[in-house]
Amino acid sequence: MDQLKSNPIVVLGVGNILLTDEGFGVHVVNQLREDYVFNPPITIIDGGTMGMELLTYMRGMTKLLLIDAINGGDAPGTVYEFPHEEMNSYFTEAISVHEVGMQDILRIRALQEDPLEDAVVIGVEPSSLELGLTLSDDAQAAVAEVKERVLRVLSNWHVTATPVNEKKA
Repeated sequence: MDQLKSNPIVVLGVGNILLTDEGFGVHVVNQLREDYVFNPPITIIDGGTMGMELLTYMRGMTKLLLIDAINGGDAPGTVYEFPHEEMNSYFTEAISVHEVGMQDILRIRALQEDPLEDAVVIGVEPSSLELGLTLSDDAQAAVAEVKERVLRVLSNWHVTATPVNEKKA
């Protein structure tokens, strides 16, 4: 737990996995955790529907990569990416399914610690928010692109991702 509290790079997936595409961020971070080993180590959080409890995992964080379902108004399956300078508009335009909670969490975190050095939001336009444990076909088709974007951001932050199957070979 102490390593979690002081890791400078956090990849956070949020959403309710009981509501199909609403759980997109959680599905992606769980796949990243299973498929890659990161060097230096990073903190990967299945934030689910946690609220203020997320602050515990954000101590010492300097960079945040948030993965979410995004109501941007484009076709289902559209992938969005918001760099740090656009992150405030991401929350203020109310396009995240969880915008109020995450906005509050990040404001409280900003009061407790130095501002983030960098932050990126990556997500997908949901096709379905109905009850269900699996992603819609549109959201599932976007997973590979979202993971590629996540790995690119991490590479820009000098984090190497090695596929687990390569490490075992």
